[in-house]
Amino acid sequence: MSTDPLSTKTEDIFKTGEVLSETYEVRGVLGAGGMGQVFDAHDVLLNRRVAIKAHWPTLRQYSLRKEAQALAAVRHPAMVAVYCIGRHSDVEYLVMEHVPGVTLESHLKQRQKVGDSLTPREALDILVAVADGLAAVHRAGIAHRDVKPANILLAPGDRVVLTDFGLVTPEFDTTKKVVAGTPAYMAPEAFSNEVAPGASNLLDVYAFGVLAYELLAGEQPFVGETTLQVMYAHVSAEIPDVSKKAAVPKKLADLVKQLLVKDPAERPSSMEAVAGQLRAIRSAIVRPAAESQLAVLIVDDTADIAKLMGMYVKMAAPNADITLASGARQALDFMRKKAPDVLVLDLMMPEMSGVELFMYLRGAKLCEDVTVIAVSAGASEADLQLLHELGVSYFVPKGPDLRRRLVSIVKGVTGVATARAPEGSPSKPAAPPEG
Repeated sequence: MSTDPLSTKTEDIFKTGEVLSETYEVRGVLGAGGMGQVFDAHDVLLNRRVAIKAHWPTLRQYSLRKEAQALAAVRHPAMVAVYCIGRHSDVEYLVMEHVPGVTLESHLKQRQKVGDSLTPREALDILVAVADGLAAVHRAGIAHRDVKPANILLAPGDRVVLTDFGLVTPEFDTTKKVVAGTPAYMAPEAFSNEVAPGASNLLDVYAFGVLAYELLAGEQPFVGETTLQVMYAHVSAEIPDVSKKAAVPKKLADLVKQLLVKDPAERPSSMEAVAGQLRAIRSAIVRPAAESQLAVLIVDDTADIAKLMGMYVKMAAPNADITLASGARQALDFMRKKAPDVLVLDLMMPEMSGVELFMYLRGAKLCEDVTVIAVSAGASEADLQLLHELGVSYFVPKGPDLRRRLVSIVKGVTGVATARAPEGSPSKPAAPPEG
């Protein structure tokens, strides 16, 4: 919680028309904040528009390198592409993809000005995209640590982008970290700086809960006139029930409450599972009540394995409506008629692989509300990386652990599992088995 250098700012870090490192012509200021400024610029060598970030002179001790490495480590639509780091007139700068759009904070303020609020469906669309992005960040072994509307960009094509990774924390970094963040979105353990090693992702889970409450209720769950009052509310105040502020499904209200639990060990530990629950809730909103049971499509060219996985799904969700498809063509026929809530997809199939099938489904927008679980007896790291970039939440190797992993994932998606994932949680992609 640093002081805001804007209070003493006298001029922009770079001037309009200035050319950085003989390559980037500054065209104007896109935005400014406590850490620095973001500029609109033109890459004169590659003839493209870029964004350039630099810190205020009073914050030169904070290198942009950590933020650049965090951005470069994750390939996902919710992430801004990073191009390079440079230095001009002794000022370090970061060159990034220019993403047109408005911040979620600005969008919410505009809606409030006209007395309008987000519908549950609109809120869920944003929350699913943010949850997917955070899941990708956490898979890379890092935590954002400053999730809030001002750091979420709404871009054309329904793209939702996470920005400002200045406070990013590598999970492998076990050194004592400074207290930092935006008080309205900070978890209780962040104020006391008692974040357990490897648990920084749970700070994002909590902040995501604050964000979810705010989008649904139109106000933040914990407020105060001073930072100290806000801190006390996060640490000690009762978790408010969002359903008392807005007409939302009970499952959604329960999930928001789980995200805001004071004890980090009791929060959902996987953003993949959170995204899956949000997709199921969003899907149920547009389905008639009679059709609200969990719909699961299992695609595997080996009939016995498909039936076995169907049994495992039934263990986790006894009332699930399960459909079996023997290959990609049959799966496509089913998906065109009605998309399921959960798609269990074998990657290694003749005629059309699971990877190819999923790429087609994504392009045709046939699986937007679907939680996808990829299974395979062998998949390359390149396949897994591509699947995660496309939006596949889970990968489970076929083998002796298939039953436990599949049951655990389906329970997580349906909200049946306890908040804390069991040992061997599938929140991170497993390495493919040998052979």
